[in-house]
Amino acid sequence: MFRIVTCLLPLLAIALSAQVNDARRVAIKAGSSGSAARSWRLARTDPAALMQQASRNELANSYGKHPPLRYRLRKVTAKTDTTKEIVETLDGGVARLIAEDNHPLTPEQQRAELDRLHALASDPAMEAHRQRHEMRDAAEIGEIMRLLPVAFLYRYAGAQQTPSGPAIRLSFEPNPKFSPPDLKSRVLTGIRGEAWIDPVDLRVVQISGDLFRHVDYGWGLLGVLDPGGRIAIVQRKTSAAGWRMSRLTLNLQGRAVLLKKLQIHVDETAWNYHLVPPGWHYRDAVQWLLQRNF
Repeated sequence: MFRIVTCLLPLLAIALSAQVNDARRVAIKAGSSGSAARSWRLARTDPAALMQQASRNELANSYGKHPPLRYRLRKVTAKTDTTKEIVETLDGGVARLIAEDNHPLTPEQQRAELDRLHALASDPAMEAHRQRHEMRDAAEIGEIMRLLPVAFLYRYAGAQQTPSGPAIRLSFEPNPKFSPPDLKSRVLTGIRGEAWIDPVDLRVVQISGDLFRHVDYGWGLLGVLDPGGRIAIVQRKTSAAGWRMSRLTLNLQGRAVLLKKLQIHVDETAWNYHLVPPGWHYRDAVQWLLQRNF
């Protein structure tokens, strides 16, 4: 009898564990459903408050505030088409070029890229210069994200099906009471579009806008952006890294200093996100990239 009970104990433990896990999954699902219901209600009654919460979540998970990641990034501009493997570290990011014009590098290009990485690992000045640029870019993106709730007037626009499930659609247009704090944020005064918010995680699934009027940045001394431009950011929920950018599109045109024609055409696609080993620094990433066979 004792032997039978002893043999059954592991099976009983497995069964109880399964029941606990099932109950836990039900509780999580119920909690998610309740959170989603609250988000939908808030979208209908106070869409600006919903956008405020989503903006805070984006800032809390922005560059430098989430665990370092590695991922693949393809960037297409009017003049270039590059694909890079990006590795984030505690000291900033490192990139290795792996394709041009969507084709693998030639042996000569491979050697040149490896030589560049070797030089990068041995020159602290190059590292400091790169890190300053990363911090500046991250600060500018963070400032724009912080301004989103106050720069626009939001309205509930229904539901939108996405790969992560139904998202809350908010339409937006410039807030006439918004006063841009700097030249870069002036572009927000001429954009209208839509923001899609995940109702459970309160993260931005997509935000897209069209430039519908001329935007003068710098009182005409620095330039003017013409109507017809478009900005779009798409995020996807990844299994390894949560919500991450999957696509960025910028199409802007106008006039810069001394009436020089201004054209900005950028299309970035990011995928294959993975966590970087804890504690990796700049040179760890360089060595990893050097040892990889892309």
